[in-house]
Amino acid sequence: MNKAQKRTWFSLAISLAGILLGAAAVTLIKIMQLDIANTNHHMTLRLLSLPATIPLISMVILSWRLPTKRYDERDREIERKSMGYGIIGAFVFLGAAVLVLGVISPLGSMKIFFLSSLVYFAFFVSQIVSSVAALLQYGWREKGNG
Repeated sequence: MNKAQKRTWFSLAISLAGILLGAAAVTLIKIMQLDIANTNHHMTLRLLSLPATIPLISMVILSWRLPTKRYDERDREIERKSMGYGIIGAFVFLGAAVLVLGVISPLGSMKIFFLSSLVYFAFFVSQIVSSVAALLQYGWREKGNG
């Protein structure tokens, strides 16, 4: 397993943790019925959102610790293709989420909290799709099919 594959596995694990922590924070905010516009709850919202930032910081550390400079041409091609799949996955996720929120919301409006949460989740969906696509390409090529 080369550095590119290790980086991809770490990225997948961090992204899954980001989705889980973000979903837990959103669920707790909804259960506690906190309003983002209410300034009395700003500290509680920050404390609930803090664990969800840990995966974002981990992604920055990952890109710093495992730089992409030393990869060969095959790794760069796999990374390029998988990033394209990740971007497509994020746009599909955002499109589907906006359609669902538009249907269930009155007059197609949504709170800013949901919009910011969608951007957060779209980033991690992009990373998950990109990581899975890269791992599939590595597995496919290592079996002699590519």
